[in-house]
Amino acid sequence: MTIQKNLKWLVAMLLMLITSIAHAVSVSPESFAMVVGKNATVKVSEIKGAASLINSNTGVVSAKLSISGSYGSIQVTALSAGSTALTVKDSSGSKSVKVTVKPPMTLSPASLSLAVKQTATISMSNATGEIRLTNSNSEVASASLSDGVIKLEGKTVGTTTITVKDNITTFPVPVTVISETGPNVIGNTDGRLLASNCFQCHGTNGSGGFDSLLGDGDIYGELIEYLNGAEDPDGIMAAHVKGYTQEQLQSIADYLANP
Repeated sequence: MTIQKNLKWLVAMLLMLITSIAHAVSVSPESFAMVVGKNATVKVSEIKGAASLINSNTGVVSAKLSISGSYGSIQVTALSAGSTALTVKDSSGSKSVKVTVKPPMTLSPASLSLAVKQTATISMSNATGEIRLTNSNSEVASASLSDGVIKLEGKTVGTTTITVKDNITTFPVPVTVISETGPNVIGNTDGRLLASNCFQCHGTNGSGGFDSLLGDGDIYGELIEYLNGAEDPDGIMAAHVKGYTQEQLQSIADYLANP
């Protein structure tokens, strides 16, 4: 008789547990990533009784729980890079959502002009996951990605948009190809005048000296590394590039690649 009572009690407890699990609060998605300044929505369902929301790191995201009957949603706004857990609690238990916030991907320059047959580069930072390129008009300019740098070449006069996507951000870059050739096609900066400071060490038009730069298509990326301190931060090149804007460095690089 005692065994039967124990079995009945065990079955009753299991049924209660199964029922509790079946009706536990649920969230969707259970984890996701977003960038600073963006908004997201988390769906909440199977809510039983009163529910509350706990944000483990209010400096990373702001979050607000709205409920209508047994359903609800969490409105999330990314504030700064980092991670947090958003936990919904009701009478049946709790469920957490892991949120990772990352800085947005940036590209430099964000738009450009170049001549037919001229090459240029776009550097990127803070990319997340796989990077994908789409070109709205490949007849105007070609675009390829190598080691985190986008390389472009003007094909014919016109405009195109190079759209750069990572796992979180979509970044369109307007590109204009003009018929003019020479160092002045990016912005209004005289590339040769700016690059003349380079000639003391690298020869006229970058053609010799300590290290020839003539025709090098990767100069802009290297200059940005010096500017950001990623390459020889205390060296002479780092000291030189700090006096230029990124647009001016782009103009210098374009001139040395195509003097």
